[in-house]
Amino acid sequence: MTDIEQGAPATSAFAGEATVMRWWQAMVLSEQELAALKIRPAPTVFRAELKRAETPEAVLMTQGFRALWLALPEPARQRRAWSMLAWATLAGVLSHIRVQDDSRSFAASLGKIDANTDKPRVSELRFQQLQGARTPEEFYRRLHRLLKQVKGQTRVVSLAKGILDWFDEHHAHAPLRADKKIAVRWAMDYYQAAEKGLTKNKD
Repeated sequence: MTDIEQGAPATSAFAGEATVMRWWQAMVLSEQELAALKIRPAPTVFRAELKRAETPEAVLMTQGFRALWLALPEPARQRRAWSMLAWATLAGVLSHIRVQDDSRSFAASLGKIDANTDKPRVSELRFQQLQGARTPEEFYRRLHRLLKQVKGQTRVVSLAKGILDWFDEHHAHAPLRADKKIAVRWAMDYYQAAEKGLTKNKD
């Protein structure tokens, strides 16, 4: 068992969740924080290469992606024909997260109200553009832009699961129930976070 694979929780949002979290922490947390978690720091080249990758295909050629892919449990790597591209997208996007946000989900972090503007941190138009992404490349690009807008602060595992779910839906042949679709779940979290923030500001 590798350093990245240790410490899996009793229940996971998706196969490989603990691996993803430790992989991200190894690239982002300080040496003191990593020592407390008993995680070895990742080489700085991992994150540097990932952040420069402009497409999911480019991510496939990075050392950081290779380290994540090889550490993943077998069910995560073999579950779908498109798994490698999905995980490459996940790796490239997560490399832009600097801080674990206190929002309950990725979409909620986008809808959180900015105290200075009294508006969501990500505009409704930008959010709708993400929801309308039709190709992996467009989806990847939109996610990068939104992470810049929230200053690299969001829920790591929530975004990771959302990316994997998006790929599953994008390639699925059988339609899902509306309330199970990632676009619907993200929309609910986004608008609920915005509404909660506006209500709080009025009190």
